[in-house]
Amino acid sequence: MNIYLAPLEGITGWIYRGAVQKCFGGFDKYFIPFIKPNQMGRFSAREKKDILPEHNKGMHAVPQILTNCAEDFVQTAKKLEQYGYKEINLNVGCPSKTVVTKGRGAGFLAFPERLDLFLEEVFQNCPIDISVKTRIGTESGEEFPKLMDIYNKYPIKELIIHPRTQKDFYKIFRIWMCLKKRSAQEGIKYVITEILHRKKMSVIFRNSFRK
Repeated sequence: MNIYLAPLEGITGWIYRGAVQKCFGGFDKYFIPFIKPNQMGRFSAREKKDILPEHNKGMHAVPQILTNCAEDFVQTAKKLEQYGYKEINLNVGCPSKTVVTKGRGAGFLAFPERLDLFLEEVFQNCPIDISVKTRIGTESGEEFPKLMDIYNKYPIKELIIHPRTQKDFYKIFRIWMCLKKRSAQEGIKYVITEILHRKKMSVIFRNSFRK
């Protein structure tokens, strides 16, 4: 079992991650709070501090991108590659209303056809590995099989599945009823997560499955 440090905007910044790594260590990956591509085409001051290599020494850090625009995703990925990153994470799991109402994060899951086209374009043009953080749908777990059909079309490095719908926020745990019938069929490497909150620390426990 591997342990991941999940990204929490405003909490798990580079100072926090560095302190955790120095004092405790033991995390296999440290996910950087999401980057939101902007019209200026450059990183904000906070984002740049978070991704600087000197602020992530001695850890396997993975930047996360929050967008529904394939062009913005690819441009940001190319910039991150210049900083030495070999993997980036697409966030289609954030349940926040301010994110969802813009069709980003878990809000993107309500438009599977658009998500499919988005993934097609980014996998054709992205120069580094892509992992995906997803929920199992927006309203119901019944949406999940269609989403998995889409994800299975692409060479996703790792599919991190948050076991709730967008509407569940952080309340109901649904994953087993959704994956029970599918787990033996998938060719994609996927990860089931649960979040433990203790003194505002979020930890992802990872179990990997491969067909």
